[in-house]
Amino acid sequence: MNRTALHQKFWASLTTVTLAAGCASQPSQSTLKSVRDQINPAERAQRTITNFTPALRCMDDLMFRNGTRDVTLMMEELKDATQKVPISARDMMTSAISEMTRRSRAVRLSVFGSDQSNLTQLLQSAQRSTPFAVLPEFNVRGTVSQLDEDVRKQGTSLGAVAESLFGLKLNSETKFSVLGFDAAVVHTDSLTLVPGVSSKNTTVVTRRDTGTGDGQAKILSANAVFSFSASRAEGNSQAARNMVELAAIELVGKLIRAPYWQCLGTADNDPEVQREMEDWFVSMSEDERIMFVKDRLRERRYFDGPLDGETSPDFQAALLAYRKQLGLPAVQLIDFEFFRRLITKAIPSGPLAALKPKPLPSLAASNPAQALVNSAQAPGNSAANAGNATAAQPNPAAISNSAGATDQTAPGSPSTLAPAGSAPTRPVALRLFGQPRGDGAMHLSLTSDAPGYVYCYAQRKETGEVQRIFPNRFVRDPRVQAGRAVTIPGAARFKLSGDSNYACMHAPREVYSDLPAALRWGDFEVLKLKSFQSIQELFVQATGLPIALTQLDRLPALSDAALARVR
Repeated sequence: MNRTALHQKFWASLTTVTLAAGCASQPSQSTLKSVRDQINPAERAQRTITNFTPALRCMDDLMFRNGTRDVTLMMEELKDATQKVPISARDMMTSAISEMTRRSRAVRLSVFGSDQSNLTQLLQSAQRSTPFAVLPEFNVRGTVSQLDEDVRKQGTSLGAVAESLFGLKLNSETKFSVLGFDAAVVHTDSLTLVPGVSSKNTTVVTRRDTGTGDGQAKILSANAVFSFSASRAEGNSQAARNMVELAAIELVGKLIRAPYWQCLGTADNDPEVQREMEDWFVSMSEDERIMFVKDRLRERRYFDGPLDGETSPDFQAALLAYRKQLGLPAVQLIDFEFFRRLITKAIPSGPLAALKPKPLPSLAASNPAQALVNSAQAPGNSAANAGNATAAQPNPAAISNSAGATDQTAPGSPSTLAPAGSAPTRPVALRLFGQPRGDGAMHLSLTSDAPGYVYCYAQRKETGEVQRIFPNRFVRDPRVQAGRAVTIPGAARFKLSGDSNYACMHAPREVYSDLPAALRWGDFEVLKLKSFQSIQELFVQATGLPIALTQLDRLPALSDAALARVR
């Protein structure tokens, strides 16, 4: 065979091998399907349910019933000081607070990136990025602070040999470790600790090992070695998640002074619970106790008045009535026994709850707020709102027949939107004025000729976004007295500018607890509605009360002296 023939045969063989290799590198469709099936786990992903998931929902319902609002938190990176529990505690805390505010929207949490090195940088970032330059009132800090491994061991073993031919050894060992998580709340303005608002909890994590081994015996002249072992260990990460969720419940419950332990299954007469309530009582001044009791009595419809430290005749009458309901002597006294029962005992709503809203006919489908109201009044609202769940929307004719339709009213003039079929009411004289300040910002001054509860909003001219500016995290009481001016922002730590329109609404009684979940917006939170009139209509639909609205669509003209001060 000549050289040319050898070359041809070589190249033909090489081509055959290459083709065969190429065919082998292309898996069949059945092989690909088998691989895809194998990468999918047999167990489907499940929603994380912990021991404290029901407790988180219980806290949400508790805050919804109590009308809790505008509790603002920010959170630092929750680190692992032990460096042995690789978890993201901050994300766990975020999920817990989200679960705890699904309905009530009582707590608003601001979370910043992990690249922030300290709280000062967090505050500076919030100052630049938050609307109205508003900072959260409180900061949460914490850490996985403790992991003591194998603090205790328990072990047993048993060995046996049968006729020198067969040997067996059994052993069992249990190890206990202790995992700890600490958290606390500080004021963001002063960076000082909020006394008593902390959480420190530990969990015992157990690991069990069992094994079977040879007893160094001979079987048929042949050395046989056999062993079997099994272990079961509780997860450190899951234990940490449980403690983070428990900390979220404790921190918020202590901050708002609510009976959070009831959601944890702890009895009211537990010694630690009794001591905590006593700490709350002793740490308050007399004025603080009166304001605390007034707030609770107003929530439960026994009192309707300002939240101050004054003991008015109306408050004294409400106090006597509530003490009677609790089975206490009818004396005008706020003692610890009354304080304890006020916090822990649930009693029916008071005499002011008889002022129930009247059923309202449906609005036309063109109402821009129709879809939101329908979803807000869906089944699932608390018992306190059960009487309002069937309230429909007001008749458009009632709007035009009220004291001036809102869209036809000059800026600063009040208009009252009353429910259809209700008795005629005298329009509330609600006036809103704007005045410039020396730093280029402005403040609002609000007066009313009738006592009531006021909610004020700002609408940015460029985007149309609407936000509630009063009441807020700094001034929580919406109550206004007749003839007494309310200044916004006043001493609160935010500014109002001239690039927004402003409006305020007046209700004859507190309405927040009547609002369904979809209408409970937080302060400075962008609302889903795009007009003041839509908000006014929703308040009427939810409460059945006449709601007065006044607007300030433009700033007053500045005098030369005022311009000089601004410059």
